[in-house]
Amino acid sequence: MDLSLLIPLFLALIIIGGIGWFFLHRFATNTKNEFREYQPALRVTNLSIMNTGDLITLTPDVENLGPGVAYDCLLQLAGWDGSFSVKALHPHGPRYRRHSIPIVLRPGAPIRMKPMSRGYLRLAYRDRWEHRYECWYPVVQVQNANNRLYNIHIDLSQPEFTEPQLSVREMWKLLRQASQDEYEDSHE
Repeated sequence: MDLSLLIPLFLALIIIGGIGWFFLHRFATNTKNEFREYQPALRVTNLSIMNTGDLITLTPDVENLGPGVAYDCLLQLAGWDGSFSVKALHPHGPRYRRHSIPIVLRPGAPIRMKPMSRGYLRLAYRDRWEHRYECWYPVVQVQNANNRLYNIHIDLSQPEFTEPQLSVREMWKLLRQASQDEYEDSHE
C-alpha cells in the first residue's frame, strides 16, 4: 500500500470530521440557547423582616427573572405551617408582576420554638413542559437573648438550585413540539 495515498485520505477525514464537529457543536449550542428562552427563573429578590414583640413577619419578594412563564409556583418555609402558591408568574413584560408574600411567625411556630437541623425557604415551580425547578435558600435560627424563641435569618446570596438535566436531543424534541403547538395555535 502506497503511503502517498493514505496521507490525503487521512487529511480529508480530519477536515470532514472537523467540519462535522463544528456543525454539531453549533447545533447543540443553538438548541441550548433556544431552550433557555423558554425557561423561567423565579428568585427571591428582596426580603424584609419586621420584629414586633414576639411576632416576626418575613416578607420575601418573588420575581420571575427568566424569559419563560413559571407555572404552579409554591413558596414554603420549613417550620411554618402555611405556604404561598400562584398559578403562573410571567417574566418582564405586560403581564409581569412581583409578589410580596407575608409570612407571619407567631411564638408557637415550630421554627421559632425548637432548633431545626436544616432550615430552608423553598421556591418550587414548573416550566411549560412540566419540568420541576426548585430554589432553596438557607435559614439560620438565632436564639433571642430576651426569651427562649428563635429569630430567623435567610441568606439570599447562597441559594441552591434543582433544575432538570436534559440532553440536547430532549431539548430539541421539546422545542420542535413547542414550535408546532405555536404554529397550530396561530392557524386556528
